[in-house]
Amino acid sequence: MNFLKNHWIRIAYLLISLGVLIASLKFKDEVIGNDGYLNEFSYFGVVATLIALLVTVFEVLHSVHVSKSIRDEARNLLKQARDVNGASLVSECLAVLDEVNEHVSGERYVLSLKCFQHFRRTYLRVSGPESRVNEINGVLGNIELSLQQATHTSPKAPLDKKKKSKIQIDILNIKRCLEEINPAKRDEYVPS
Repeated sequence: MNFLKNHWIRIAYLLISLGVLIASLKFKDEVIGNDGYLNEFSYFGVVATLIALLVTVFEVLHSVHVSKSIRDEARNLLKQARDVNGASLVSECLAVLDEVNEHVSGERYVLSLKCFQHFRRTYLRVSGPESRVNEINGVLGNIELSLQQATHTSPKAPLDKKKKSKIQIDILNIKRCLEEINPAKRDEYVPS
């Protein structure tokens, strides 16, 4: 069945060629008449040329079909590779945000700021729906500014709990958005 699907064009032109050949043999006497061997040779030359023309046309059609199949498969593989790359970037971003949150919880604001800046550089390579990207972009500057301000705190003048909580909530919201734009959902790559 797969053979017929892959070579239907060749089978079609083979059957048409056989039909032309049989017709040429059946109607040979009527077409050639009694003019001798030269006419017979010319006649079979024309028949062979017609068959060759049919073979050429159908081979071109077959090549076009194969080229389109290869192009479609290459596009699918490229999309899967992009999705896996995007998922890797999202995963890296999520891990860095977890580290930022951990440092904020431990009041290690210099480290959290460095991790957050690393997240921002990595996040630039992530693409997704414009609404989610805008939602994330809307809080990035505020979080970085808050972390920058937090680096100037001391045990005598600590960061107030409300500001610390706001930073952590914003980070969790960014994580939620990143998880929603993850291009490689688990169910898309599990074979069924």
